[in-house]
Amino acid sequence: MIRRTTLLLVLAFFPVMVFGQLQEDKNRAGSTYSSIAFGEPVSLYSPSGAGMGLTGVSLYDPYAVNSANPGLWGVNSHTQGVLTADMHRLRVEDGAETGITNRIGINRFQLVLPIVRSQLGLSAGFLPVTRSSYSLRASGSFTPDFEEIDYTTMEAGAGGVNRAELGLGYRVSDHFSIGYSTNIYFASLNREHDLVFDSPRYQPLSYNEDFSGTGLGHRFGLFARTSGLFRENDESSFGISLLLPVEIDMDRSVTGFRNVSGGVQEVDLLPSSGLREGQIDLPLEINLGLTYNPSRYVSLSAEYFRQQWSNASYTFNTTEEQFLVDQSKSGVGAQFHPYRGDSGGFFSSFKYSLGAGYDTGYLKIAGERVETLMVNGGIGILSQRSASSIDIGFQLGFRGMSAQNLIKETVWGLTLSINLAEMMFIPPMFQ
Repeated sequence: MIRRTTLLLVLAFFPVMVFGQLQEDKNRAGSTYSSIAFGEPVSLYSPSGAGMGLTGVSLYDPYAVNSANPGLWGVNSHTQGVLTADMHRLRVEDGAETGITNRIGINRFQLVLPIVRSQLGLSAGFLPVTRSSYSLRASGSFTPDFEEIDYTTMEAGAGGVNRAELGLGYRVSDHFSIGYSTNIYFASLNREHDLVFDSPRYQPLSYNEDFSGTGLGHRFGLFARTSGLFRENDESSFGISLLLPVEIDMDRSVTGFRNVSGGVQEVDLLPSSGLREGQIDLPLEINLGLTYNPSRYVSLSAEYFRQQWSNASYTFNTTEEQFLVDQSKSGVGAQFHPYRGDSGGFFSSFKYSLGAGYDTGYLKIAGERVETLMVNGGIGILSQRSASSIDIGFQLGFRGMSAQNLIKETVWGLTLSINLAEMMFIPPMFQ
């Protein structure tokens, strides 16, 4: 049996025969790197920050949900809801082959209700943590009895880790607010393995690995703002969010269809000594941001984000666990709000965003970090009849490298956030 560790070593060190996807299944595939451990981390952008490529941890928007900072949930006077979808297209190169993968899906849902207007808010949401979506193929040969036999191993994976979140935000004063949320984590991963030979002497082999589990986590947030710091009528704000480490207890099963008593049945292929129970440890996460508004028309933001993936664990495969390293992201962005003026022009009715960021990556393979450079742009479409809006974010990024036996990915992304506010939902409980 060709085990998954062997396939990963082929991916890392011998990419000549490895493809980032199967062409016949490319619409379900994502990043090749999401095949490692429990998938690639999902960047959590608030609708107002997506166009800058920032989480928005220090960005206040009275009409859009802030997913990054629980400290902002108690500041708003409007009921808010958001549904986000994303689309990614990846061009994959491994030094010998190229290919295209596409992925489209719902990203998250979140609702914030002001219990006490502009002072106490309740948030509930369902958000992604990691995502695993890929197809891999590797080819090779061996020579038993002086006859060369070619074989192909294929693996397709899907799933990831998601969290359901419930929390409160409280405005302590005009300049300071805090927040907390409890999170229930749901992990579900599926790996489909196939081994095919070009000789009738060897039967093909297929089996499925399934992993599932739950865990409990905690998140804290703080938001502070002041005005007139550098000039009259300016505004400065600071945000920080802290997500504590999470332990997820996991169950593993290995099944396949085999001939049993003349019929085909699904059977348990994991031996009694096999690893059926394990654990996923997700790391500490800290997110810092500064936003400066020199006027009502312009916002300038900078962020720093860090996850300690070197402290994460994946007990089902310690080889994959060794690829994980601490990840740092830094980014800057700007927004222009011409609609806040008196101009009645068509192009003055939108919000414009632009930003760039650098990600050191959470993986280190063959002595090289899988780094990402990303540029972002966005446009906000405002409703003329309510406080609702639509935010569209665009991404262009470059991850990894085809040299040093790694995979290079060129990423095109589109994020769509539908923001519903004010009369679209129920009014506050207290005025």
